[in-house]
Amino acid sequence: MTQAFEGIRVIDFSQVLVGPFAALQMALLGADVIKIEQPGQGDQMRTMMADDKLAEMKLSAAFLGVNSNKRGITVDLKHPDGKEIINRLLKDADVVIENFKAGVLERLGFGYEAVRAIKPDILYCSIPGYGQQGPMAGQAAFDGAIQAEHRK
Repeated sequence: MTQAFEGIRVIDFSQVLVGPFAALQMALLGADVIKIEQPGQGDQMRTMMADDKLAEMKLSAAFLGVNSNKRGITVDLKHPDGKEIINRLLKDADVVIENFKAGVLERLGFGYEAVRAIKPDILYCSIPGYGQQGPMAGQAAFDGAIQAEHRK
């Protein structure tokens, strides 16, 4: 049986929860999701809320829960070879998902305009915690921190 997102390729730069969960939903609907992780550290969720053994293996239950049905690759986004790998992946991509602080992927050369130059019809989903503009746009954000900020 054909799935709704079969034939769709997603490049998933996201980590922790909101972005990986969004990409997981696409994977469950048949999309080919390629998760991009940084060398040495990977997704922060790999060790969050994990017992010692799972943290040592960098395979927390939370990480596994939102990253199943995905393929993964470790790429240094600052290295020219890494940039070339991503550029090749983007040529065949339909969707990009990222949840870095505002401006991070742009500085690395993979902001919306740069990706659109490679793939004009790309769907680019950016989920920075505090938005792309405004006084807190460059701040890191987790749900609990955002909720606490708004309760001041």
